[in-house]
Amino acid sequence: MLTLIIILGCNEKNQDSILDNDGIFVNLICSRQDNTNECTDQQFNDLESFQVFKTALDSAEKMPGMINYLAEYNLEVKFQDQATKAFHLSLGTNRDMKGLLVDLENTNEGYEIPVIHANKLRELIEG
Repeated sequence: MLTLIIILGCNEKNQDSILDNDGIFVNLICSRQDNTNECTDQQFNDLESFQVFKTALDSAEKMPGMINYLAEYNLEVKFQDQATKAFHLSLGTNRDMKGLLVDLENTNEGYEIPVIHANKLRELIEG
């Protein structure tokens, strides 16, 4: 079972857009270690799908303190200039829960994705 330990407290709004370039490719690689819920590797290269990811990631709010989590997906965004940005993404299946985003440049900090945007990601990924 995917377990997320979310530290409650005041959230600090992410001041800068996490994705400030126009991306062209999103790659999700399943990293679940359990057998309770399956996930599959997926790729998205259409503008509409990218916009769902961009909106969700840009709306994520920094969580206080250090985090303890299990990654559901490795998320990689490749931009038009071939630069890439890598994250861990955890959504789970509970539609009442926020998503978790962790920038791989600093895995001690996590960002909560609001429920509405986490659900849009769930819908996109589930097809």
